[in-house]
Amino acid sequence: METRETLDRAVAEDAEATTLRAKLRALRAQAATERSSLEAVRGRHRREEEDVDRLDGLGLTSLTSLLRGSRSADLRRERAEEEAARADLKSALARLQTVETQAEEVDRRLARLGDTATTREAAADAHARALVAVGGLEGAAVAAVLTELDEADAAVRELTRVRDAGARAATALDGARRELERAGSWSTFDAFGGGELIGSAAKHQRMEGAGRFIVDAQDAFFDFASAVRDPGPVTRLRPDLGVGSVRSGLDIWLDDPVSDRTVHRSIARTAEQVEAAATFVRDALARTLQEQAALEARCLELRERRDALLSPRG
Repeated sequence: METRETLDRAVAEDAEATTLRAKLRALRAQAATERSSLEAVRGRHRREEEDVDRLDGLGLTSLTSLLRGSRSADLRRERAEEEAARADLKSALARLQTVETQAEEVDRRLARLGDTATTREAAADAHARALVAVGGLEGAAVAAVLTELDEADAAVRELTRVRDAGARAATALDGARRELERAGSWSTFDAFGGGELIGSAAKHQRMEGAGRFIVDAQDAFFDFASAVRDPGPVTRLRPDLGVGSVRSGLDIWLDDPVSDRTVHRSIARTAEQVEAAATFVRDALARTLQEQAALEARCLELRERRDALLSPRG
């Protein structure tokens, strides 16, 4: 059966890739060690060169050695030590280059193999469905596992979509919270510090920003609602913060104390509601992640059962 041959090849390549990845990790660790060793040897060689230069020059070291009558012997010794350090440096560099070359070869082979796990899964799925099409006892056993696996995979995909929507809602609510904090600061300044037109305009700019984030959160939450029982904390949020366009305009242009305090209370109330909604979404998102993890574990178990049924019989 052609699908059997394709699966066997995919299994062999996936096993090779697993071995190569382990080898690549070991080579990279060895390369890191060799780099450290190279730096140490390079430092020693640099110091030896400096020792030779001091003896070969006109400084205090050279003069002292000359007065003792040992300059020639000292210079021979230092040059011998510098040559030994240079040889060690050459060897250390060669070792590093060898390891890096081996790592590059393994990396290239892995690149040629590609995504072997995905290829193996596709081959296993194709062979499993081919056996189901043939029928018989073996096909029936595989069909039962595939039915469960298809259902579990579909549930994981749906939960992934829901999870992503929940994450977007949580991010938007966090943005609304930050904007409301800034709006609250401007509102305090406007109400009690005499902010007048500038303070009112800055406050309402932040309020509008918070409103946009609330709309984004509600849009995302529409896709997340299937994971929760009561979507109220998010859907009850008001993008206009309960102020309305008329009151907003009056607050900016008239800037009277009553309007300032009314808007200030609206900002504070909405901030509390946004915090409650964000907590609600985070808790629901945590439950969704747990459910997804359980389903993914179930999918893994079912794939192992399928692969066991697909394994060649001795």
